[in-house]
Amino acid sequence: MRLYTVERRPGTVPVGALLMIPLFALPMGAWILEQGFYEPATCGLKVALGIPCLSCGSTRATLSLLDGNFLTAISLQPLIVSIYFLIAAWGLASFGTFLRDRKLILDLTRIEDIAFKVSLVALPLLNWAYLIWRGV
Repeated sequence: MRLYTVERRPGTVPVGALLMIPLFALPMGAWILEQGFYEPATCGLKVALGIPCLSCGSTRATLSLLDGNFLTAISLQPLIVSIYFLIAAWGLASFGTFLRDRKLILDLTRIEDIAFKVSLVALPLLNWAYLIWRGV
């Protein structure tokens, strides 16, 4: 794996920084929930089959994260919390390179690329097994 920067062509946008923008809506969403303006519905899969869906616990984990309860957030929904942190790190790095007129490049070997793609399938399945085991 090789991480490096190259000169940015004029007009290119920092994709990582753009993907980070929805993270700024999390505090607003938490405030809306805490004020009672919106009541999240019970998960349809959990009601129908009695098992959590892949994203069950995400709202509670996000609220715990915003309250500073990191361990609680991770125990409720480890995958979504990890995704938040990865998007934030990638977004900040992307924005930092953008400010210096550079572009961030991640170059993976063939094996690393395959491992990355396998993890895109395996991690959600492992997370789902954890949620079912934990009874989220």
